[in-house]
Parts: sequence; structure tokens; C-alpha cells
Amino acid sequence: MLRKSVGILFALIAGITLLWIGTDGFRAFTAEKARIIELEREQPKLPSATLIDSNSETFHLQELEGKYTLLTFMYTSCGDVCPVLERNFAEIYENIPKEVLGKEVVLVSISFDPENDTPSVLKSYSNHFGADGEQWKMATIQDGQELQDVLKTLEVIVIPNEYGGYEHNSAFYVINPDGKLTNIFDYQTPQTVVEYLDSFLF
Repeated sequence: MLRKSVGILFALIAGITLLWIGTDGFRAFTAEKARIIELEREQPKLPSATLIDSNSETFHLQELEGKYTLLTFMYTSCGDVCPVLERNFAEIYENIPKEVLGKEVVLVSISFDPENDTPSVLKSYSNHFGADGEQWKMATIQDGQELQDVLKTLEVIVIPNEYGGYEHNSAFYVINPDGKLTNIFDYQTPQTVVEYLDSFLF
């Protein structure tokens, strides 16, 4: 009986150990979570890309280096996830102290639908969510290859659907001053991003 109990206990410990290893300390219970953990480990560097913003001004991703950059990926005609994503991004924006906003932290919402999301459309969208166009920009990457390179680097999934829109994943992406991805946060928990920044910036 004792031998059987020891055997069961050993098997249980072995199973828990394998589960711990296989789920990165019980964190990666889904493929999406595992993907995020792997990306955070790799810390890929953003590729070169030229963007045009809601003020019809162009800028390069590399110009954002030297600051922490928070990114979202969206399209303005999205009627479900994107409005929630950007509303929560606005919450982050409003909770970043003015003394670091624009100097140490910038926000950029990137549309992956440049054909429809022109600067004037982005301007209206910016006004709706309270983006100021400077510390929080809304922009598109008009060069198709550059857009795909950025999406691929951050593993942003964008799939056209039968209704003329897109199926896509949503998150808050944190890029460090070296231009490397360091963290990915759930778009439904904006306060965790503020707390993360608060731990070393505010």
C-alpha cells in the first residue's frame, strides 16, 4: 500500500514538473499565451517603416527610438474589438503623467488598412478617442511590404474576412528605447500597462 502511494506521489510530482516545464511555469496554457511568451523572450527589433499620420505628416519607426513606445494595431471601420482596444488605449494615455508623455513614452495606433484609413479618416478617429496627434499618433504604413514586415515581426495576425473587414488579434505592444519588443499586454487590462510603466518611469 505504501509502495503504491509512493508511486502515485512520484507520478504526480513528475506530471506537475512536466506541466511546469511545458507551460513555462504554468503561464502558457494556450497557444496564444505561448506565442506571447516566446515573443517577449526573443525581443525582436522593429523593422524600418515609414508611417503617415492623421495630420498627413510622415515619420519613421526608428524616430521613436530613445523612448518607450506603446503600439496598437487596428482599422477604423472595425465595429467590435478595435473600439474597445482604442478606448482602453485612451485610458492608458490619460493615466500617463504629462511630464513623461511625449518625452519618455509615446503611443502609436497603427491601422493595417491604409487603403481606407486615410489621414482624414484617421483624424476623425483620433478626435473620437482623444488622441492628440503628437504624444498619441494614429497612422498607417502605406508601403505593403513594410506593413507586412512590421506585422510579421510582432506576429500580428490580420486575415481579411467575407464582410470586407479583418479578423485580427489585439494587444498593447511595448517597444523599449532600443526599438525592441519587450512586453505584450492584454488589451482588456489597460491598468496593467500603467502599473508596468509606473514601476520604472513615474
